[in-house]
Amino acid sequence: MVLTRKETAQATRIKIITAAFTIVGEESFAGLTSNKLVNVAGIAKGTLYHHFKSLDDVVSAMMQKITDDFMQSTPIEQFDSMAEYLDALGDYQINILVEDKVMMNVFYGFLPKSIHEKKYQLICQKLLDGACGQIVPAIKNFYGDNISPEKIERTIRMIDIFCIGFNFHLKVFEDKQAYKILWQDFSLLLIHYLELE
Repeated sequence: MVLTRKETAQATRIKIITAAFTIVGEESFAGLTSNKLVNVAGIAKGTLYHHFKSLDDVVSAMMQKITDDFMQSTPIEQFDSMAEYLDALGDYQINILVEDKVMMNVFYGFLPKSIHEKKYQLICQKLLDGACGQIVPAIKNFYGDNISPEKIERTIRMIDIFCIGFNFHLKVFEDKQAYKILWQDFSLLLIHYLELE
């Protein structure tokens, strides 16, 4: 099968992002250089900069992939309630995300960068806004127009804040059963908050 130019370009971008995950997962962000990236991806340096303007753009694409994978794992259409949807988000974090050493190294290795450098802070803001923005349709799907935009915004920020600490704690303490219960408790609190008048 012959790939179109667009399909070839997309395959190359994926190859570059995958190589970046491999490097950062093994060595942290300090190991992510353009030379190492082109070697691991098996491409020319010109190809790298044809698809990404800078390494920062590669980092941004990596963070976007984390968000996309997380949200694609829980398509809204397969759930009948917010409780079911939140349960699936919790299961994904407990059973998939935290088990992925590379993903955890990338995400939690990126956070300190966003504290110290404005350009990474902007990438982090975009990442968090993107992740949160994908939860908005779930809230609207299950509650219609009964929830104000301000309350939706506060809700998604609570989910975001809780998830960052939740994943880190789960990785440190490695007690899936205990954290499953904690996630269920959080979900109940969140649903109660959404349903408050």
